[in-house]
Amino acid sequence: MMDAGSVYKKYYKNNLWIIAGLYLMGLLVVQLTQQTAYIQSLTICAVYSLITSSVYGGAWKAVASKSPAVLRNFYLAGSVLRMLLAFLTVLIYALVVKERAMVIGFAVIFMIFYLVLLAFDTIYFYKVEKNNKINN
Repeated sequence: MMDAGSVYKKYYKNNLWIIAGLYLMGLLVVQLTQQTAYIQSLTICAVYSLITSSVYGGAWKAVASKSPAVLRNFYLAGSVLRMLLAFLTVLIYALVVKERAMVIGFAVIFMIFYLVLLAFDTIYFYKVEKNNKINN
């Protein structure tokens, strides 16, 4: 049996590896295509992903520790909030940058980070819930 703290540590460590891997692959693509302008977009996406994953994981740990019965509601509310925050982030980027090609590039990079991490979260927490590894 694992407790919420160890589940969170493993989640956060895996998130760091995924984000680092996506960032390094992005840098490789930037290097190969000579599109250095996208380094800024990659960095913004990586930092956004680190912050949101950390907050989401910490919130999950708090909910799992204090009231695990509400975890279903947490997953739904957390997903909705993250989706709205992602939309808001892309919108703010579009309003600040205004250059169509850069906004489209940012949106594509952002979507890749978002979807990969969404898939990871879904699979990870599905396994946690399925195996009932939270010790309360």
